[in-house]
Amino acid sequence: MKHVFSVLSVAVVMLLTVFITSTGCKKGDTGPKGDTGNANVMYSPWLSVKYSMTIPQPNDTVYIATINAPQITDSVISKGDVRIYVNTNTSASPEIMSLPYSTFIIPFISKGKIELDAVDDFSTFTQSGATYLQYRYVIIQGSSQIPGRLAVNLNDYNSVKQYYKIPD
Repeated sequence: MKHVFSVLSVAVVMLLTVFITSTGCKKGDTGPKGDTGNANVMYSPWLSVKYSMTIPQPNDTVYIATINAPQITDSVISKGDVRIYVNTNTSASPEIMSLPYSTFIIPFISKGKIELDAVDDFSTFTQSGATYLQYRYVIIQGSSQIPGRLAVNLNDYNSVKQYYKIPD
């Protein structure tokens, strides 16, 4: 009797194997290739920014510019990072600095906006057909805390651009 169950078990397993492999376990077609990039990173285009002069106290002049950035949410502020860069030259020959830049331009980030406080008028301008002093912000949304050091120097725009695959 033991032998009959053994032969019967082997026969059932063989039948199921043949049935399963012949009826349904086919690999589907390969889908289209997705975009490359990083789902946790957003960036603005290069923006033209206009500063306005204010006099908060007598003999004290401050220039202020505001960049509307609705992508900056409470979650980005509490778990992510926002980096601001300024191209001090032209798009054809970029020279990009990370802000804050010493005490000359200091960014203040809040929900939905970036305020830039400066010691002089660092507004975007055009000269001989070329545009100077354009600004870009990069939002790095936090998804999980990273132990140790980050793999990119966030103060170096070219490193950030390469690491997060940000086009010009």
